[in-house]
Amino acid sequence: MTARTPNAVRRFTIVAVVIPIVLVVLAVVVQLIALPSLPDPIAVHWGFDGQPDGFAPAWASILLTAVVGLGVPLLIAVSGLSGLRRGDRGATYRLLGATASAMAALMAVLSTGTVLGQVGLGSAQDAPSIALPVLVALAAAIVAGVAGWMLQPHQPYRPTLVAGKDVHLAAGERAVWLQRVQLARGGAITLGVALVLLLAMTLVTGFAGAPAGVLAITIAVTLVLALLVATTVAFHVRVDETGLTVNSVVGIPRVHVPLSDIDRVEAVQVNPMGEFGGWGLRWAPGGGFGVVLRSGPGIRVRRTGGKVFTVTVDDAATGAALLEALRVRALAR
Repeated sequence: MTARTPNAVRRFTIVAVVIPIVLVVLAVVVQLIALPSLPDPIAVHWGFDGQPDGFAPAWASILLTAVVGLGVPLLIAVSGLSGLRRGDRGATYRLLGATASAMAALMAVLSTGTVLGQVGLGSAQDAPSIALPVLVALAAAIVAGVAGWMLQPHQPYRPTLVAGKDVHLAAGERAVWLQRVQLARGGAITLGVALVLLLAMTLVTGFAGAPAGVLAITIAVTLVLALLVATTVAFHVRVDETGLTVNSVVGIPRVHVPLSDIDRVEAVQVNPMGEFGGWGLRWAPGGGFGVVLRSGPGIRVRRTGGKVFTVTVDDAATGAALLEALRVRALAR
């Protein structure tokens, strides 16, 4: 067991941190070498017709490569390492590491390809189509992602358990456990900013006289995000003689797991990004479905059919203990 833990952490670090750093550093070095031979400004954006329509100083591509090419993978790495070091395991962590390598390869190859295509040009207006760099970058991302996946060990899903509690119920005794869980502040801010930006984009699109189809799509996306924010910002969690019930403060969505459908109950530590790839209503390989609004304790239920459901909530140990006591009593009847 002791050899298994550092191996997973070490391999994840290589895939999600070391490989992205190597790829991005190589890309930056190549672009720095090409810098004296580039037009100024260079093309940084292309229209649907394949012609350049956005321009920036020659150093902008180098800065973008470094910031995005390293920033995204390192953010993924930080979110995954905490859970792995704690002892968590599962395919989601392996996928996060592979995604970090793929993102770094995509950014490094795409930015370097567009820069090298402009070496020796007198004007960025003459920059060639971005089609070939995009195809090569996508291929590089796939190769890096697959390699990152294969380099990491395959280890079954394994959460970190929270110290359990004992709850004893008499034959006719009734007990109810209630909690309310809200989306973590960081997640709420992120969703709020995204919603405000979409609303602003919708208004700009409408006042700019955009085609009706574009405006309709923008409005639809804004409404869908607003609905998601409203339905996932907070949930009520209830444990009683009917089982586990988790429902949004607006009424939907609602998840109910009856006692007869529960095979095992656990109180666990949950890392939303590491285990589920994010916050909200999530699904993860091996981890099943979850209402994961923040990091910390949660109740995990394994159903009789093998499906898993997780909800993050305060005092999860008490809720899980009561649910287990109710399940055992129901089986004894």
